[in-house]
Amino acid sequence: MKTISKVFSAILLTALTLTSCMKDNYDEPTSFIRGRVVYKGEPLQLCGNEAVRLQLYQRGYAKHDPVEVFVNQNGEFSVCIFDGQYQLITKDGNGPWSPAGRDTIEVSLRGHAEVDVEVTPYYLVDNAQMSLDGNKVNASFTVNKIAGIGIDRVFVMLGTTQFLSDGEHNVDRYDEMDNMGSYDETGKTYTFATKDYTNHQMFQTALKRGTLFGRICIWPKGSDQGLLNRGEEGAGFALFPLLWVRLA
Repeated sequence: MKTISKVFSAILLTALTLTSCMKDNYDEPTSFIRGRVVYKGEPLQLCGNEAVRLQLYQRGYAKHDPVEVFVNQNGEFSVCIFDGQYQLITKDGNGPWSPAGRDTIEVSLRGHAEVDVEVTPYYLVDNAQMSLDGNKVNASFTVNKIAGIGIDRVFVMLGTTQFLSDGEHNVDRYDEMDNMGSYDETGKTYTFATKDYTNHQMFQTALKRGTLFGRICIWPKGSDQGLLNRGEEGAGFALFPLLWVRLA
């Protein structure tokens, strides 16, 4: 009986090993879906750090969970996956845009596919300006209301790297929430209170390094995410897409 048991165990172990090898021997996917989240063809500036996600479904596999596709701070995304027919859609309740008119995008993947996901944002941050006056930072922007129903708050983020979001800012973040209703229309200019960083250690360290990055964010009411300023040139700072202080 012991001999039979040993033989059976050996056969079972061999079968499991072969099954495991067969599972591990599948080719990895080599095809890519790349794209942008855009409004009128222009990519949105978003919070990074996997805060905004799209959902990808494969046709014929309706009962399977979707593949989550992460969107970076420049509104760009990329996913490596097998060839096939897919449906791409924004995630319900995620992203600083209106759920009205959400559309499913059909993607036929054969090696490579480029996709733009058109959305209607609640607001845009236009004409962002930031300036450095000694140890003081000044910031302002113009509100561009698209589909918003109110502004919850606005804030400035400062850091020593280009990767800034509401959760990633190693120098400072300061929020302002008062009187937001007065700015809830296109063309209104919001000016942040000037902040003095004379006694702020990380700010002084950033100045010594010669670089300081900043971003402005508008956070709509009813949204789980905010919208950040877009890239442009400004005196003292260069937004690309961030405000960049380069000191001699």
